[in-house]
Amino acid sequence: MSPQLLALRTLILARPRSVLAVLLIAAGLCLLDLFAGSIAGVRARLEHQAVTGERLGHLTITRAQSMGAGVSAAFNAAISPPHGSAFKPAEAARITQLVEAIAGVALVVPQMSVEGIASTGQRSTLYRGEGIGSAAVEIGLPMHGRLKPDQPNGVAFSSNHARALGITPGSNLTLTGVSVDKPGAPLKAEVAELVDVYNTAGFNGSARSLLMPLELAQTLVATEHTERLVVYLAEPQKLDAMRLALRAAMFSAGLAVDVHTWQELSPTYIKRRGDADFNVNSVAGMVFAVIAAIIAATISMNALERRREVATLRVLGMRRSGVFLMYAAEALWMAAFAVVISVVASGLIAWVVNRVALSYTTQQALMRAPMLVELDFTRMAMAVVAAMAVALIASLAPALKAARADVAEGLGA
Repeated sequence: MSPQLLALRTLILARPRSVLAVLLIAAGLCLLDLFAGSIAGVRARLEHQAVTGERLGHLTITRAQSMGAGVSAAFNAAISPPHGSAFKPAEAARITQLVEAIAGVALVVPQMSVEGIASTGQRSTLYRGEGIGSAAVEIGLPMHGRLKPDQPNGVAFSSNHARALGITPGSNLTLTGVSVDKPGAPLKAEVAELVDVYNTAGFNGSARSLLMPLELAQTLVATEHTERLVVYLAEPQKLDAMRLALRAAMFSAGLAVDVHTWQELSPTYIKRRGDADFNVNSVAGMVFAVIAAIIAATISMNALERRREVATLRVLGMRRSGVFLMYAAEALWMAAFAVVISVVASGLIAWVVNRVALSYTTQQALMRAPMLVELDFTRMAMAVVAAMAVALIASLAPALKAARADVAEGLGA
């Protein structure tokens, strides 16, 4: 019988030590799968917050800046471009036409930043506003801060600024904008109706406190220019490919522009992704260390208890290499069984938790949406490969020691 089949036979006999080792390894892998899945869920929520809530879109097109800028400089240039970097109306129209002609582009939204003072006549506060194109207003994008297409002077205020001014939807405001193109010009005032109050909890420090139509923002700063064009994709998973396609199209048209992804422009995502990767790697390191210790201890104890069996196999003609392969294969079989159990257990736990959470939310319709358990199949596959590799490495020393054991001593054990 081959060493691999002998190893499988040993596990099928279901010795308590081996069964316990398999269950412990499966529990560790299940924990890792669920933890990695929770991180995947966090990333999905961060993407939704950045793309939709913060209105960064999937891709952002700005006028090309100097090379060598860091992430912070790229973010500032994309969100608040410096003087002279905005697109003229003809340029913005041409870029929009080129981008909309590319397959996979769902929406192109021109945006404009504006800063100034908002006043009710009794209270005043500074604001950092953002004007968005009419296309986004008509389809109700984004979710955080809605505007009405039939109200060209309607704006949406963040909840904290609305409390500071003591205003509610339907209130009137006097907005004053500061023009960077004409620093010496008088300030431009515009009366607008407040149509929405939105929450900015969880947003990064660059979240805009005021949302308005693009035309109103341009009027406030006395310009017709567009600072950036935000692109929403029909298939977000093709982000990198679409970025290359946009760059190629802009280069072919002779346009000097930069194309930024939402990951580059979201400081919150950059920070939280780094923290999440560190947490996952830490948990994975601990899990694989435990797996290595379990495998090494189990193989060592099995080899010690089966000295007479191994010595008999040696007398019957098995070579040292065969003994080594038998114990190495036993470790791999243990890891394989544990992987199967962990995958089934992870899927079952995720299904049960999600069903319970959704059922509870249905009964409590006014409560917040639950945090559902997701599974990151890419990380699960990586965990399977890593577990098999760790099991093999951990078994080398005890397997080699068993292969070198003295036959006569083993028969007399």
